[in-house]
Amino acid sequence: MTTWERVKATPRCDWPVADRELSGVGNFVGLYGGEHIAATEFVIGATLVQYGCSATDILIGLAIGNILAVLTFTFLCATIATDTRLTLYTYLYRILGKKMQKVYNLVWGIGFSALGAAGICISATAIRRVLNVPIQHEWYPTSIKFVLIVVILGTVITIIAAKGFEAVAKFASTCVPWMIVLFFLGIIITLPQLLEATGFGPIHSAGDLMRLLNEHVWVAQPVADGQKLGIIHVIGFAWTCNVAWHFALNDMSLLRFAKNYKYGFTSAVGMFVGHFFAWLSAGIMGATASILLSTPLANLDSGEVTFAVLGYSGLLAVIIAGWTTANPTFYRVTLSLNAIFKKLSHKQVTYIAGFFITLAACFPIVQRAADILTFLGLAVEGVGAICITEHYIFPKIGYTRYWNLYRKKDINWAATLSWGISILFVIAMIIARPIHQNFWFIPNYVISMVSYIILAGLMGAKEKYPEEEAEEMEYEAALQRYVNNLQPEEKEKPVPAAAKVLRALAFADLAVLVALGIVCSLGNMDLDLFKTAAFGLSLVYFVCNGISMVMIYRKGSEIDERSAKEILESEYDIKCE
Repeated sequence: MTTWERVKATPRCDWPVADRELSGVGNFVGLYGGEHIAATEFVIGATLVQYGCSATDILIGLAIGNILAVLTFTFLCATIATDTRLTLYTYLYRILGKKMQKVYNLVWGIGFSALGAAGICISATAIRRVLNVPIQHEWYPTSIKFVLIVVILGTVITIIAAKGFEAVAKFASTCVPWMIVLFFLGIIITLPQLLEATGFGPIHSAGDLMRLLNEHVWVAQPVADGQKLGIIHVIGFAWTCNVAWHFALNDMSLLRFAKNYKYGFTSAVGMFVGHFFAWLSAGIMGATASILLSTPLANLDSGEVTFAVLGYSGLLAVIIAGWTTANPTFYRVTLSLNAIFKKLSHKQVTYIAGFFITLAACFPIVQRAADILTFLGLAVEGVGAICITEHYIFPKIGYTRYWNLYRKKDINWAATLSWGISILFVIAMIIARPIHQNFWFIPNYVISMVSYIILAGLMGAKEKYPEEEAEEMEYEAALQRYVNNLQPEEKEKPVPAAAKVLRALAFADLAVLVALGIVCSLGNMDLDLFKTAAFGLSLVYFVCNGISMVMIYRKGSEIDERSAKEILESEYDIKCE
């Protein structure tokens, strides 16, 4: 097959990102903020309250763990993503081979669908509270109204995700500033309620605040099995919470649009505003709601917690947070499955996946977000270790990168066996539990890397493939040029004046919301009045910002295949017939 024939035969889902599609920092701030300041934060924040660690352990442990996560996002995932401009699901063809690539994509697609379902289900708990639908305590739905709520939410999220990366990014960018404000209000409005409910007395110093948190929020005590958890466990939890995204490289699907690997540092927005500040806020809200409602926190869902302390604006926060979790999740699931079902379009796969994810969201068991994140990450972590080993380590030890591709094998048995060893290790840990599950990912990663180096060396990675390597480089360069020139650059259109005014009004609205929150927290405004005003201001924000985004959003131009052929013929001496 000639280079041109290979280019033409490459499905759209396997194309690298075109130069014109590289995205600015703002979109990544919005995406990482939107995805990680999200529905699962309400659940995980409450989980940490039940962790049995002191407030000091939580604060310091989360800070260190999230720093490690940001570094992993940047120097591992973002670097490979910007080197290749491919999704992981396409990149795996080079490493695992065609057949094992499909196996991985299916495993990831199913696993990640559970997280998307969790986002929808958590959003549904807020609407459930408004419509007086009972809390869903069973693993299956006990109310037809709850099912209808889930179906409506799932349909809306599926439609947004079907629009592609730009639409997902724009939606997240709209929601993030408001979500940050709501979690901020969740702290300053809830603390006075906690003080009153516990009779703690006024706070005069940081020491008083820490004593309040240690006595009534994060109370140091043994967990259910009698084990005492500490700061090292919190570090492991924060670092491993997104192991599937950074160590296992699944955020290549987003970071491939970055102009350079340093955009990986934008993950700090998600890690520190979402996995630090939002977890703390959700923990304080959860502990306070439990006291106010005289109900164990384990028996409350996110909607009940936020309504107790913030009213209807809290319910809106849960709904929006669920959307911002599910949207990029749907996008990743679609990319993964599209690499298997290549004859279907992105939209078709999104709608099909959306149907099954929405169906799964009807079962409240998917709200166990922390467990989903942990075991999903461990299941796919070994493949991430294999890819990182081949990309970074092989060239340094004299092995050939993409050796299995050059050998034209459908299955990379060295990688397959290494992944199998990784899975067996995880199963052994689940059965024996010699160490806490927050630390399993470290030895799992090392085992995967070492076993792959040994097995790949025995199976052909030490050999050189100069002709195959040259052929592949020519194809990749030709495909990149073809994709770059499929459609001409579209000139930037000026932002409409009306959109600028609406955005200014939206952010002025947020400033008023913050000011009222501070006034209320100081005791100078009635709490019920604030809750009503906060809900009204929140609606105004989304109306103004939403309309402005619609005005600014622009679609790309039509494909011009003729110009792409001319580029290939002139620059690569390829006859495109």
